[in-house]
Amino acid sequence: MASRWFKPIVASLVFAFAATSAQAQNKDTVRVAVYQPVPLIDPIYNPSPETVLITNIVYDSLIYFDAGTREFKPSIAKSWQRISDKVYEFKLREGVKFHDGSTLDADDVVYSLEVFIDPKHNFRFKDTRFGWIDKVEKVDQFTVRITSKEVVASLLSRLGYTTPIFPKKIYSALENKGDFGRNPVGTGPYKVVSFNPAKGEVVYEQFADYSLKDVRPPGTIKRILLSSIPDKQTQMAKLLAGELDVVYEVPPDSLPSLRANPNLAVSVDRTVSFSFIQFDAKDRSGFGLFKDKRIREAMLKAIDRPALNKAFLPQELWNDPLQPAMCHEWHIACAASAQPVSYDPEGAKKLLAEAGHPNGFELLITTWGPARPIAEAVSGQLRRIGVIAKVEALTVGVWAQKRADGKLQAAVSFWDNGGGAPDVEGTLGFFFIESSRDYIGDPLLVKAETEGRSELDPKKREDIYRAAFDRVTNERYMMPLVPIPATLAHNKDLQLLPGHKSPEGMELNFLAWKK
Repeated sequence: MASRWFKPIVASLVFAFAATSAQAQNKDTVRVAVYQPVPLIDPIYNPSPETVLITNIVYDSLIYFDAGTREFKPSIAKSWQRISDKVYEFKLREGVKFHDGSTLDADDVVYSLEVFIDPKHNFRFKDTRFGWIDKVEKVDQFTVRITSKEVVASLLSRLGYTTPIFPKKIYSALENKGDFGRNPVGTGPYKVVSFNPAKGEVVYEQFADYSLKDVRPPGTIKRILLSSIPDKQTQMAKLLAGELDVVYEVPPDSLPSLRANPNLAVSVDRTVSFSFIQFDAKDRSGFGLFKDKRIREAMLKAIDRPALNKAFLPQELWNDPLQPAMCHEWHIACAASAQPVSYDPEGAKKLLAEAGHPNGFELLITTWGPARPIAEAVSGQLRRIGVIAKVEALTVGVWAQKRADGKLQAAVSFWDNGGGAPDVEGTLGFFFIESSRDYIGDPLLVKAETEGRSELDPKKREDIYRAAFDRVTNERYMMPLVPIPATLAHNKDLQLLPGHKSPEGMELNFLAWKK
């Protein structure tokens, strides 16, 4: 899932505080809020939309993916080599410290991964993220071998993005591994010194003994105060009153007045996130009509993507090229050549007539949370061709359950390749394989996902994925709608440093106060 910034905010709130002077800021601290509750600081047991932002500074993985250079770099593992198609050996860096002062070694790596693959420990996306691991072995105190069940082309990406290493001494003592995120201990550049799950409040402090400063930014700010504030208006009010230092997912219509505030700065950055529409081509819902490609194409021809961009994006992004496929060009192995349909409402009506529905039909578009305005705009466009599309807006949890139950006729949602993971395999594994998320049911896509997953030749792998994404486009199964930029407002003296691809437009160790 991706951004939640489309929720509207009334302009009067901005103007009411426009003249307010920000309170004097302690340059040792940054105050930031998130929109979702924070029950756990754990990327394993709390895979929510904002998990990466909350947990990334606390944990390190074996490998670090540098989003700026798009390179895998040594992290906890100082080097690695492929022993065979299914076996990788990792030499660990010596002297890496956990936040409790203990030293990381092979026992911590082996134990963490063994727990993640142990059938008795269940969590969301377990099979997707770790089902490929066959076994993990300790060779010596600072050497680990990982054997996969099959050849895995994206192995480095999987180990380098959301595979944290936990301290065995602490983790092994927990009967319920989900409790770890209440008192988290990692090796990352910041440690958690206070956490109130009931209020969603976290206090992070710089970790003085951070061992990987040569790999990823250690951060320059001593303390980060994070709070959970679901209401956007409240976040904006606190920013304008000087009680928060940065707010992300700012509605585009609020940006001009925020830019006029002398105490604030505005940042707009392109991200890998985007919204999309999908139809129940597999007919899990029993709706039936979307088994017909002509009807799927008619729906897409009725959608005016440039108009949606102007409605939901900042003006500086209006003329960006439309995204052609269900993957972003930044992602490793993303490839596509087919072009989606263009806006053509008359052509859409003709297709509906050919399919036996000259007067259209009734449809339920299901969406969640802040995707609702996009879904409603799409609904309005569909009505112009006679499709009476009603919007059903759910919470993200209810949405996910309805999707799993096979009850979606059509859906509008967000996607960022699983939190902005670097390898596009995440998209194929999420949408195209046989699972509770599959609304396509195309065996050619299942085959492409399987073949691409094990193809070690980058060029051949791109060719496989190009054929898959082109098929999705040509069969009109799905289509990207509006790109999701990172739109932030912040204290004018706070710098948002580049070098990452966070959907929120910032990572907490990429913040700095101007000197």
